Amino acid sequence: MASPEEEEEESLDQLPGTVLGTIISKLDVASICSVASTCKTFNACASHILTFIPSFHLLDIAPSIDLLRPLLPPNPYLKSLKLDCARLDDSAINVFVRDSLHQLYLHNCANFSGKLISEIGGKCADLR
Repeated sequence: MASPEEEEEESLDQLPGTVLGTIISKLDVASICSVASTCKTFNACASHILTFIPSFHLLDIAPSIDLLRPLLPPNPYLKSLKLDCARLDDSAINVFVRDSLHQLYLHNCANFSGKLISEIGGKCADLR
């Protein structure tokens, strides 16, 4: 007999991926992260959605670089990024800077150097 967790996982696998994707894509980033932590099916769906969402706004928490890395997979559609950078330093540039960005809001970025700000300008030519 399957455990309740296994039965729930199996029942979620019965839903078409497009239905799950449509539902999860309507959520904000913080909610997508919460949903992803509930089961393997939602985690896989959330990971896929994060590869094509146009806006990534995460100001409710200050993620570490280790938390941020899987949340920002390669995504050529990412146009707007808002982050609380209190736990980040210059090494984070390779994780959040994208050529596709048009808007970049970095809050609490006291740990960033002037050099980093210059590099952001060079790598994100379309920022306004």
